Amino acid sequence: MAPGASDAEPRTHPAVRWLSPTELARTGVTVALGSIVAAYADKRDVMSGTTFAQGVATHEADPDDDFWIDVLNDTGDGFRAMATVATLLGAPALTVDGEELPRGDVLLMGGDEIYPVAGVRAYEERLEGPLDAQFVPDPTRDAPTAYAIPGNHDWYDGLTAFLRVFCQGRDLAGWRTAQRRSYFALALPRGWWVLAVDIQLDTYVDATQLLWFREVVAGIPAGDRIILITAAPAWYAAQDGDDEAMDRLAFFLRDVLGDRDLPVRLVLTGDTHHYARYALRRPGEPGPGPDGGEEQVLVTAGHGGAYTSPTHFLPPTLDVTTDLAEPGKVRATGTHRYVRGPHTFPTEAVSRAEARRVLWRLPMRNGLLLPLLVLVQALVIVPWVLRVPAVSVVAGVALAAGAFAFVVPQRAGRVRRVLLGLALAVPELAVAIGATALAARLDDPLATVLLVLAAGLAASLVMSVFLLVAARGANRNELFAAQSIEDHKGFLRLRIAPDGALTVFALGVDRVPRRWRWRPGAAPRWEPTTPVSVRLVDEPVVLNP
Repeated sequence: MAPGASDAEPRTHPAVRWLSPTELARTGVTVALGSIVAAYADKRDVMSGTTFAQGVATHEADPDDDFWIDVLNDTGDGFRAMATVATLLGAPALTVDGEELPRGDVLLMGGDEIYPVAGVRAYEERLEGPLDAQFVPDPTRDAPTAYAIPGNHDWYDGLTAFLRVFCQGRDLAGWRTAQRRSYFALALPRGWWVLAVDIQLDTYVDATQLLWFREVVAGIPAGDRIILITAAPAWYAAQDGDDEAMDRLAFFLRDVLGDRDLPVRLVLTGDTHHYARYALRRPGEPGPGPDGGEEQVLVTAGHGGAYTSPTHFLPPTLDVTTDLAEPGKVRATGTHRYVRGPHTFPTEAVSRAEARRVLWRLPMRNGLLLPLLVLVQALVIVPWVLRVPAVSVVAGVALAAGAFAFVVPQRAGRVRRVLLGLALAVPELAVAIGATALAARLDDPLATVLLVLAAGLAASLVMSVFLLVAARGANRNELFAAQSIEDHKGFLRLRIAPDGALTVFALGVDRVPRRWRWRPGAAPRWEPTTPVSVRLVDEPVVLNP
């Protein structure tokens, strides 16, 4: 509900059911059209005009005061998760594990602000409404400012709605907006700077954006520190054999920072819906430096509202191009080792437990998926019983082909692709053949109906087992997307101390409240029937100046 709207109870949405056939069809068409529009009419190319004129936003703090920043990624999905996060963000301060953490003077949104696809109404109902309802003004402080970069879901309408929401000077609930482009730079107190990049649909950074950031960087004093924000963790893709995203990020750093003495101390991203961090470890340096702070930290904090992603597949170490920590004018050939922090959110144990729940959540949480599987089985079984074998054979081939096409390996390779595809297609076809043979032998209408239903349930179980067993090598995303998990949500709160030290607090809610009451006239206006219980999900991470 936008500011100034009536106190009528607003519309709320359940979490997106990603494997529902209707959602897949709707989103698929939108994604295809959005990709075409983005390829032939990239809105970033026109942002050099005066309408999009934008400078560096400067934020200051009194010498003895802390400066606070909130970082929120992957929002605007189901109401319960979004209302939970909005309740925490909207409070003037949070007391977490005995420490008071005031609301950020700045809110940084790192991509995918809306799901499943962008649209003005989707932003209003799924993002702005909960934020507005839960925002509690603080009369002792100025209104905070929000800045955002788009993720791939924001780009699916060609970025039209994103620009209207974030780039036209209108308020976002209780936050002001100040940017004019889909990327931005901030000058923060005590020598910290934010560079937030728009990578569109994970493509090349456009020339207009590169030129703008070069001009920004030219005005940054040597020795100041950079916080880089990008919409996707390129280092994850690189570990799965896809180096393109990391190559593009490394090119941006070389082109913009070059040989400048401007260390990138913190890289923040979302897109993968969990919290995890990796810290640079040089040979002979097993832990933080002698000053107790980290040299460079990569943080994935995509736990802002969308379905939870697994953490039990995360490698203990990453080998990442040295361009990320030491960008020069020439492409680097070496790598640095990054070590994963001891805490993830959800934890690895919880992540494994959530993975196993796909066995019953897949059919229960994906709308027409189970009826579709039953229908496909019926198209194989019934024609055979009715002695129309040609139809049965065609349906069987279509079933196997559909199962094969569903499989998406984590790494490329034709043999690997074929083997993984067969690992799902063969069991699915076996279910249909077995049920058909039994139905033909029994030759009873009621038995045939029961066998069709049983075969549909068995096909669902086969898909669930495949996702669970094969997730390390294929369809890792679908394993959790199929479950629409609303729990394990939160955001980051950063503090810049008077001495220039930057501390990252990772906040999380293990279980979001299931029931909410609308209270018109109150602040906040949505009240959960069980309290929102927030905690630190990791030890504070310190980056000293």
